[in-house]
Amino acid sequence: MNMRKKIFSIYICMLLIVLGFTAIAAANEPPTTPTIDGPTSGKAGVSQNYRFRSTDPDGDDIHYCIEWGCGESDCTEPHPSGEEVTASHTYSEGTFTIRVKATDSNQAESDWATLEITMPKNRVTQTPFLNFLKQHPNMFPILRLLLQRLGL
Repeated sequence: MNMRKKIFSIYICMLLIVLGFTAIAAANEPPTTPTIDGPTSGKAGVSQNYRFRSTDPDGDDIHYCIEWGCGESDCTEPHPSGEEVTASHTYSEGTFTIRVKATDSNQAESDWATLEITMPKNRVTQTPFLNFLKQHPNMFPILRLLLQRLGL
């Protein structure tokens, strides 16, 4: 009878330990949906900086997975909860949607955050006067020199 009590006691202890670990794992909350701060438009071919921030209710470290909207993506190293993280990207011309999510050190994931950005075409405004000057470059040597320096 004494042996049965020992076995039963060991069984109960093991059950409590398993239930305790399960409760700890289930209590892991995901980080908040990240915020994205940065320019929504810019010049194509120029690197742009974007800042990301999320907090984890459990205080776990967070890393960010960023989809830049042009087929490229990056993931950051882990950072403390609530710390602002900066990442840079260079875009070509067009409209893109940045998507980012935060993942804590226990693999709980936030929802996706998005930011739409536009990198407009770089174009020079053509006016009738400017077209006239281009067609008659020898009429005004000083203007011709200025036009050459401006790349027009």
